[in-house]
Amino acid sequence: MMLQNEWLERATIFDLGTCIFYNRPVKIEARDQPDYTRLWVLKMHEWVLGKDGKFHYEPLPSSRTDEFIKNTRFESPDEVHSFWCKSIDKAEPLTLS
Repeated sequence: MMLQNEWLERATIFDLGTCIFYNRPVKIEARDQPDYTRLWVLKMHEWVLGKDGKFHYEPLPSSRTDEFIKNTRFESPDEVHSFWCKSIDKAEPLTLS
């Protein structure tokens, strides 16, 4: 039987509920990288939050540029959640880049 911290270490999706403005699910999700590292995104439906404070449409993996990855990936679920909490009043939802 796994302990709670073991479950959390294996988790790849954290459901944060539904956006009250856009009625879309908000989640923090893991994104495994080609170098076998794991980075994290805050996802609202098919959009991901960038470090520029805007939501960007997330294309298929083969269409994601290095710039897109650098802007939308965070080192940990805590980092992306903290950024979102600090940016929530300033974030521009659903803005195409």
